[in-house]
Amino acid sequence: MKQIKVVCVQPFRVFNQSNELIGEVNYSEELVANLYEGSEEYFAADVNGRKVYVGCLDMNGELELEDCFELVEEGADKQ
Repeated sequence: MKQIKVVCVQPFRVFNQSNELIGEVNYSEELVANLYEGSEEYFAADVNGRKVYVGCLDMNGELELEDCFELVEEGADKQ
C-alpha cells in the first residue's frame, strides 16, 4: 500500500518556529498520501502543495493515522 486516501475529521494548521504557516487542512478535505518507504511515513499535500504528515506504519506494518484523519481507502494508487 504505497498510497492511501484520508479525510480530515479535525481541521488543523501547522506553524514553524518562526510562526509561519507551513501546512493547513480543512474539515472533510480528502487527501491522497504517499508512503515514504525509508521512514515508513505517509505525507500528503495540502491545498497549497505543502507536505503534511498523515501517519505511519508501526513495527508490525499496521497503519497508524494522526487523530485528525480517518482512512477512506487503502491502495489509492491501484485505481
